[in-house]
Amino acid sequence: MTQKSKKAGEKHLAEREMVSRSNVLIESKSSTSLFERKLLNIAIAKAYIEDGELIARVSTKDVKSYLHISGNSIYSRLKEVSKETLGHVVSIEDDEKENFIMFNVVNKCEYRDGVFTTRFTKEMKPHIYNLKKDYTRMSLDVLCSFKSLFTTRIYEILRTHYYRFERENATVLTVPRPPKNPYSLPELKFTLNVVDANASRTVKRLVEQGRFEDALEEIKDAPFSDWRNFRRKVLEVAKKELEESEYSEICFDYEPVKSGKGGKVSGVRFFVRKNPNCTHHTDAGRMPHPPGESLQEIAPDVLEAPRAVADESLILEVADIFGNEPVTIQDIRMLLRVSGNSVEDIRKAFELAGEQSCIENLAGWLRRCLEEKWYENEKLFKLKGKTTEESQMTLDLYQEYLEERKEVKMQ
Repeated sequence: MTQKSKKAGEKHLAEREMVSRSNVLIESKSSTSLFERKLLNIAIAKAYIEDGELIARVSTKDVKSYLHISGNSIYSRLKEVSKETLGHVVSIEDDEKENFIMFNVVNKCEYRDGVFTTRFTKEMKPHIYNLKKDYTRMSLDVLCSFKSLFTTRIYEILRTHYYRFERENATVLTVPRPPKNPYSLPELKFTLNVVDANASRTVKRLVEQGRFEDALEEIKDAPFSDWRNFRRKVLEVAKKELEESEYSEICFDYEPVKSGKGGKVSGVRFFVRKNPNCTHHTDAGRMPHPPGESLQEIAPDVLEAPRAVADESLILEVADIFGNEPVTIQDIRMLLRVSGNSVEDIRKAFELAGEQSCIENLAGWLRRCLEEKWYENEKLFKLKGKTTEESQMTLDLYQEYLEERKEVKMQ
């Protein structure tokens, strides 16, 4: 690859901040961590062809920026996630033809001189590069904004239906699309990465065959086996995060589908709506198509949220707030951006942090505090040994426990 074409490629990459994936890849069963999935999305957005190979080169500066990572731990995190990624297997099934394909996502990961390089397998190329139909484009900023893996997976799956709003002139979409049956609970758990589709050879084989219930039974102590836990810790978490997001253009409701004696929950049906809280997306659009060819419908582009610029003149003033607490210039710039250059808000967040006793990542905690303005919530109790976020979660769970007990008494 010539130096001139390489620079042209790098310029093209700088302008491309969208993640394109085939819909079958989005629906595929795999197992990833949230960090690995975000890193893969960054690599997909940056991927280009070099000597016939699909690769992505991402600087650690970009990784930190997208994933909001501060400090010097990026090397060890990239090393660990590379081991996960090299073992990442995707399973794609065709239920009607009873066919399946399984393949690795990447051939090689390399970190050298501050640049993380991902080399994708040839099987991945038709699912992430130069796509023409049956695919969905999503904003990299949106995908990197989610705090839960379950939110990310539900967003990706429901997002593939966005084009239907315009096509069907609808305000609410039913997913799966009728006349398809609702997602069965076992299938949904594998699709959302709640359980590992590659947990064992037996599990892999059963998932390949579409025998999700049998595969689930092979996993000992599978998480969220109880419907109420699955609803509260997976579906409700994702529902709340999407509804409150300024970046997600969709949100959803859902209903449990019951069957058998006693009305046991066996599946889930989703209802997708446009998110009124989203301020960073365009209306639905269509790709132009040559005469005689089928219409290529895609989800709309999502505009990148404007990023505030840190006021460099305020850095020393903020540094004085921290005193002897270890904090970097990069952390201070990040806090200034998040707070809109409000030194007073940073001071309030730091004072609230001083009332907590379990903060492992101070900069990360302060970021969340400023984003969600925890210091303005007078009703937020501070439980000993818990961060503010954990305290709120504890209170939410207790409130739900009281509501469930009330329902039982009324029955």
